[in-house]
Amino acid sequence: MKLSVWYSGFLLFVPLVFLASCSSPAQRIDDIAARGGLERRVIIGNGFRHIVYLKVAKPTSPRLHVYIEGDGSPWLLGQYIATDPTATLPLALELAKLDAENVLYLGRPCYMGLFEDGICAEKYWTSARYSAEVVASMSTAVSSLLKELKVSKVTLIGYSGGGTLAMLMSADSSLAVAPYLDSVVTVAGNLDVTAWIQQHNYLPLTESLDPSLADYPDTIDFMHYIGADDKNVSAEQALSFVTKHGGRYKILDSVDHSCCWLQHWPELLERDVNPMGSKAE
Repeated sequence: MKLSVWYSGFLLFVPLVFLASCSSPAQRIDDIAARGGLERRVIIGNGFRHIVYLKVAKPTSPRLHVYIEGDGSPWLLGQYIATDPTATLPLALELAKLDAENVLYLGRPCYMGLFEDGICAEKYWTSARYSAEVVASMSTAVSSLLKELKVSKVTLIGYSGGGTLAMLMSADSSLAVAPYLDSVVTVAGNLDVTAWIQQHNYLPLTESLDPSLADYPDTIDFMHYIGADDKNVSAEQALSFVTKHGGRYKILDSVDHSCCWLQHWPELLERDVNPMGSKAE
């Protein structure tokens, strides 16, 4: 794909790859994960491959914290479908690095350099980014590691669109991860996809599921963190979701969609996230 650019009276055709930095988003994630002591693996889900990063910090702990990244950059300049949607600023990975529990950073289908896999199509980071196929494959990818790790309890932690996927994974009791899942945390999570699309006048995600339309088991403990200054996913949308579906929530002052979560995360982990899951015990 090429982008037409006017400059000094001439029409230039600039390959989109040259608009990015020299290192790809996937390579940057590799570097960040390595500095955080996370081991890279490639896991097979339901037809999709998933790149994951694992840190076993507590070998005797029965719990695994699974971090899911946001939507990254599915579109360029709001007009062109990206070749690689991988997040250039992987906030969920940075949160995972601060976590002292056993941690799995779970890559989404076709993300982190896997966009050339034969099964991958642009719809899996645009209209079908929250589809049943994506949700099922991510669940299978997680469950494939649990016996090896001797883990019996899973907490899903999703940032932005990763929060959407975490909620959808928790709503379907037929998924492979369901028997292990006892708690879900969303950070600036997109919990009402329809309202979010209407707010921003985006194209409808016609092949995606919407967490606001799902039902959730009462055996799972839910916590939703909301930025008071978030203009991407509004506090009103999140509070409307909680009113309908329950769960706990906290609104953080002077926090927006991306700013300042890292500063708050160690305290949120200690006070809220680490004690979660008691309903299932």
